[in-house]
Amino acid sequence: MELIKVSNYLCGRFMLANLKKDKLSLLKGQLLAACSVDSLGKTKTEVVYYDTPDFFFADKGINIYTVEDKKSKDLIIRYDNEQVQRIEFIKNAPNFFKLKLESKLFSLMNYAKQIDDAIYQVFPEGLHVNIEDMLRASSAQVRITKKSEEFRVVNNKGLKSTIFFSNCLYSNARSGARFAQDNLEVIGESTVKKEMFDLFLKYIVVDCPQLIRIDNNELSLARKNL
Repeated sequence: MELIKVSNYLCGRFMLANLKKDKLSLLKGQLLAACSVDSLGKTKTEVVYYDTPDFFFADKGINIYTVEDKKSKDLIIRYDNEQVQRIEFIKNAPNFFKLKLESKLFSLMNYAKQIDDAIYQVFPEGLHVNIEDMLRASSAQVRITKKSEEFRVVNNKGLKSTIFFSNCLYSNARSGARFAQDNLEVIGESTVKKEMFDLFLKYIVVDCPQLIRIDNNELSLARKNL
């Protein structure tokens, strides 16, 4: 099982007031009218964030989570820009590492070495703690269940992206507290230039001003509302 480095990850997220109406508004709007738009169908995904009860890793800018759908399950070690930008780390670091899991039965400690390797590739001096001890103290903290409809969007300037209209249920894995939110997520392909992608996100707001840009990542959003 090999860790896959993923760089140049482009993602924008928006909160929807009404999933059905906002989806129709964007799909029928001027922006996507000038694009090729293909439906990719509907999916259900579960995302589980793992950390210590006091969120040691998240507060260091490291998000550890699994993403599971009916076909596969991946382990992700992501570097949170909200935190990592305030930390000295090596240049050209990947946005995240991904490991395809051979079994959907998951234990964090079974992948301690891979997580440790991913952390030291971005933080060469380490976190000044025993990573295995912190992983041993970690468990599921936040679960997000997403029911999404996906579309692939290509414009005549070479921008290629996938957009997800999702109903998301956020829950605290320990207390059971929960809240729901409808989101639009836009993910650009790795060959897309960041400037072009950012402009596309701005045009989404121009086309649908009722959409609210979400600057926090999913885990930060969950921690604020649960």
